[in-house]
Amino acid sequence: MDDIKWTSEEKKLSRRIFDLAFQRELADIIAEFKARAAQVQDSDALWAMQEFLDEKERDLNAKYDYRYSQLIWVFSVLLHQKHIYESELVGLAEEKLTLIRSILSQLD
Repeated sequence: MDDIKWTSEEKKLSRRIFDLAFQRELADIIAEFKARAAQVQDSDALWAMQEFLDEKERDLNAKYDYRYSQLIWVFSVLLHQKHIYESELVGLAEEKLTLIRSILSQLD
């Protein structure tokens, strides 16, 4: 996918989609953190919170890779996990949408 060319309009759209997905997922993590934190009663639960945050950080760092060579894969995963919606991808070239759909179908 290194040979896929991105127009300046697609680059702007991709950045918006990427940032929106990241913010959505971060909001979900914060909500889950708050719910879990409200239940903390002992040190074991407290350290479990740290493990939860470490795991989420690793997941975010692995998933959110804004290199153009990786965006097709990233958008496919984000669609699969429902952090973005196909309607938000309108504006990308059909070849990119086809690749994203193809990868998405393999994730299901």
